Amino acid sequence: AVVSTQSTGHYYITNNLRMINTICTRSSTSNNARIGCRNIVGYMRRWKNNRVDEQRLKYMGADKPAAEWILLNRGRVKMSGSNKWITSFWDFPQDVFSDSFRLTHIDASGSEVSSVGFRHIKNVPYIKAASFANCKYVDDAALSHLHGSADTGSLKVLNLCNTNITPLALHQLAELHSLKHLDISECRLLAQMPANHPELIELLKTKLPKCTVVISSNKVLREKA
Repeated sequence: AVVSTQSTGHYYITNNLRMINTICTRSSTSNNARIGCRNIVGYMRRWKNNRVDEQRLKYMGADKPAAEWILLNRGRVKMSGSNKWITSFWDFPQDVFSDSFRLTHIDASGSEVSSVGFRHIKNVPYIKAASFANCKYVDDAALSHLHGSADTGSLKVLNLCNTNITPLALHQLAELHSLKHLDISECRLLAQMPANHPELIELLKTKLPKCTVVISSNKVLREKA
């Protein structure tokens, strides 16, 4: 049997986070010191919740660890056979091992998921819709891991609104041919894209003719009839 270190690691790192937070709260007198402590705690929390346990992925398959990744970062998921959102890591079934128990929907809007953690969904084949809106730790490096569901034709809806993707990311997004709706609005690094990179707009039109692409509140590329 393969024994994962995930639970043990989670326990010790969580305790360390609590200890650091307590020390910072009690000993820091200046605002700058407290802000620095909070930044350290935040960094460690994000590292803990986004790290990938390759041994666990190999033992359990991709779907359950991927769902747990989203839940640890305070997102929510739907699994196959149910229309109910699972919103808590502690409510997620831990004793289900079945090929029919598949991750199908992700809503990580406003969470602390990072591009590093996207390796969890690299081999998840049946995600239908995923929202990473307002995730400031999501950038171009995340996108190559979306092919697991796009290449099977499952991924239809993808929301990357207000993330840190750049114009270079559009080359990767253009290869997700299964998409029917893509939202890349409010991305700071794409703000001037229509004026500065008209060729990328044409790329999306050409590569994703069946997809509605939201570029900004007043610019939408409609799917071709």
